[in-house]
Amino acid sequence: MDTKNLANIRQSFANTVFTHKVQEVAAENAGSHALKVKIANIGIVVLALIMLLLQVANQSNLVFSYLGSGIAAGEIIFLIVQLTFNFEQIALAHKNSALKYMQLRDKYRSLIVDTMNEQTPPNNVIARRDSLQAEYQVISDLAPQTGTKEYAEAQKRLHTAGASGGEHYTWSDTEIDQFLPEDLRLG
Repeated sequence: MDTKNLANIRQSFANTVFTHKVQEVAAENAGSHALKVKIANIGIVVLALIMLLLQVANQSNLVFSYLGSGIAAGEIIFLIVQLTFNFEQIALAHKNSALKYMQLRDKYRSLIVDTMNEQTPPNNVIARRDSLQAEYQVISDLAPQTGTKEYAEAQKRLHTAGASGGEHYTWSDTEIDQFLPEDLRLG
């Protein structure tokens, strides 16, 4: 068995698993944010309608007119923000990236099987490894940005605290093994 290539492939597999989880967390966060924005928008529209009805019922009281105008202006500003930042589109972009990483993760798992079973000649293993690394880079280049909040949540969900409680760039065999079925584990 080509242990050096297997170690490299396992590291790349773990990076893919982690990045998939980060994008998944980001999609959930963005989806939750989009829902909150929709609820706030509905609330502002309801308030504007109530003010409109109060204006009709109390035409002599200018307070309702001023309040209604202010709420309508607030709604217009809120709609501009929604159209500018399109929170649902951000959530969808993270979800699509997560799905691409998930597909890549499965390809890495197959390569691990082939490498461990020595079913593929070493040159083919290297070519497939390099191809998957290039695919990982393309997906990463096109994926929306994430932040420390998503990284921390992904580490928590994957039960990896990092080398010193934070982000790290290499994975122990034990950490990688937890992402793999039992028959593909080294330990």
